[in-house]
Amino acid sequence: MKRPPGVTPPSAGPPDAEQPAGPRGTEPGRRAPGRIRRSKKASTSDVEAVTEPIDIVPIATASVPEASTGYRPLPPLPEVSLGDERDSVRDDADDSSPKPWWLTRRTDPTVEKAAEAEKNLAHAEKRRRRYERAEARRFTQATRSRRRKYLVGLGAAVVLVLVVVLTAYSPLLAVRTITVEGASRVDASAVSAALGDQLGRPLTLVDFGEVKRTLETFPLIQSYVTEARPPDTLVIRIVERRPVVTVAADGAFNLVDAAGVVVETTPARAPGYPTIDIAATPLDSAGFAAASQVLLSLSPEFLAQVDSVSAPTPDSVTLALTSGQRVVWGSAEDSALKARIIASMISNPGIPDVTEYDVSSPEAPITH
Repeated sequence: MKRPPGVTPPSAGPPDAEQPAGPRGTEPGRRAPGRIRRSKKASTSDVEAVTEPIDIVPIATASVPEASTGYRPLPPLPEVSLGDERDSVRDDADDSSPKPWWLTRRTDPTVEKAAEAEKNLAHAEKRRRRYERAEARRFTQATRSRRRKYLVGLGAAVVLVLVVVLTAYSPLLAVRTITVEGASRVDASAVSAALGDQLGRPLTLVDFGEVKRTLETFPLIQSYVTEARPPDTLVIRIVERRPVVTVAADGAFNLVDAAGVVVETTPARAPGYPTIDIAATPLDSAGFAAASQVLLSLSPEFLAQVDSVSAPTPDSVTLALTSGQRVVWGSAEDSALKARIIASMISNPGIPDVTEYDVSSPEAPITH
């Protein structure tokens, strides 16, 4: 193997011998960057060992004649540091081809896609549930409206029951005053005193049966009406019996109503009330009931002109006037019409010298 002219073989020196610095500040013993040195192990049979020392000249400063060698020196390499070189290599690798995901700081694309798909699925499920709830509300609106009405009605009923219960048992609404109205012949203070056992009771718990039994002991009371006037007043409105005829009995005169009840007893005959013969017309007879209905249908002005009444039968009621005239009334039917007809006939001056008026048939009244 021939050596180029001017190059001496290296001497076999110790391995720790100082090596000259490489070009542009490279460390001793390190190859110049960008230059690859290949060597082939020489065979001991082809090359003999040379022990003569040689001088190693840096490549950049070695002077080799161009004509003798045929080689041209390489241009100087740029100064780069190892860190710059690694960054440059990394940038070149990033630009040339994408790195696998495990060499980067990103997560696995498959995991990212799975998470995104799961998120989209959750959103779709949420939208589906929202739509189903809206549809359920739309289809059950009538049912919910009826249920709401039922609940409102039930609540109102419960409130009403509670109010009634509280009112019934509340001591704030207890009876403290009893007022009697419509009494003229009846003693109002006596009625109030008879109902004194109702004082202290709540207005809704007044014993009306006891009130009725108490008022029945007063014969002059024909009917009555009770009224609870909150907070503490019980009002009794009574209707007294109205006397219609006078009955002579044992030297006195009894005022009797239409039911035959004695309303008042006077020593003299009370003016304005006709007499009746109870021998011919007993108080418990149908004729007395018919005569009483006829007298109740008369106006007070015409009733004052009636001196007596007789009714042997319900269809033969006859009135005797203070003027001496008689009125044949007949039955108690159409008494209001008969009363108007007889009043107009009596007040008519064109009908002189009449002793009897017959209105038993009001469509065809007769005079005698």
